[in-house]
Amino acid sequence: MPYKYFQCPDKQTVEIENCLKECRMGSRCLSIPTLRLIAEQRPWAGKPSTTQLLKGTREAYLHIVKDDLVMAPKDQLFRILGTKGHAVLEQYTENELSEERLSSDVATGAFDLYDPESKTLYDYKTWGSYRVAMALGIEMVEVDTGEVYKTGAKKGQPKTRKEPKFTGNIDNRETELQLNHYRIMLEEAGFPVENIIVEAIVRDGGTMAATSRGITENGYLIPIRRLDDAEVIAYFTGKAEKLKQALETGSCEKCTAEERWNDRKCQKYCDVAKHCEYGRQFMEVEK
Repeated sequence: MPYKYFQCPDKQTVEIENCLKECRMGSRCLSIPTLRLIAEQRPWAGKPSTTQLLKGTREAYLHIVKDDLVMAPKDQLFRILGTKGHAVLEQYTENELSEERLSSDVATGAFDLYDPESKTLYDYKTWGSYRVAMALGIEMVEVDTGEVYKTGAKKGQPKTRKEPKFTGNIDNRETELQLNHYRIMLEEAGFPVENIIVEAIVRDGGTMAATSRGITENGYLIPIRRLDDAEVIAYFTGKAEKLKQALETGSCEKCTAEERWNDRKCQKYCDVAKHCEYGRQFMEVEK
């Protein structure tokens, strides 16, 4: 089900419909057009989307069946930034295909841009520098400073500092699955894909935090590797079947450790955690 409530800055909740009519606090946290855009949601239509299947099955299931979901408008601003950017970029497409919704046997999906001349599938992302570094294969490694500790327990041992280095250890699995599923659907529709590219805008580009991670530009074109079709189809078919079973039986196993980000998602980033007996263990306690 779509979200029903907004969480106000004072942590109280209000039905979205009532919020849009009148602010209960007397002074709005965001402009009315922004709140309307945030409130716009795609209802469950019986067939999952590609991005829906990338979530843990329990998370996706709870999003569908619960009718009291709450979101804080300001937590959605970076998503809205991406949505607005997509809308502007769509005005500048010429021979390219943009924002087309496709469908496979198991899921739907809307790709951002396909260039028929270069046969390139593009996806726009607004990521933090940490996420960009992961996608580029940049990690923080210990580097010898050439000095040694002169006192203390480490006396005589070499001093090191952490520096960003390209290690080639790329962590981009979710995006690879998403875009390869779009690629397969595009190719089935008669549009060959030779290249897959993420155009990533760095949310915190230009800050000390970003440069300390080796992210020195505000945007990157990041190549995405082509996965085997059978691997991609098996993944999404399996996830779709699990979601279908959950909806039919009313229950499902908890999300995997990878889907839970080793419980970090449950702790802070999952807005259905309160409906999950596992997630409730890790929810931050309000002080």
